[in-house]
Amino acid sequence: MAKREVFHSSPSKEGWKVTSGGKTISTHMTQAEAESAATAAGRAAHNNGALAQAILHKSDGTIREERTYGDDPRKTPG
Repeated sequence: MAKREVFHSSPSKEGWKVTSGGKTISTHMTQAEAESAATAAGRAAHNNGALAQAILHKSDGTIREERTYGDDPRKTPG
């Protein structure tokens, strides 16, 4: 199974950042801008043939929403 590219939109000292693979892709002043950038990166990766996911965090760092681009993994209980 192909590895999924994951893009995180999360708070930082500089405002909001988008990261992938532990590296910062971009920084933004608002949460909305960072979320837009993370979802755009996920869609772009999917359009280039990769499986992708955007994970959108709340201001306290917890996960608020996940968006998957490409085939979802098999549904399993638990």
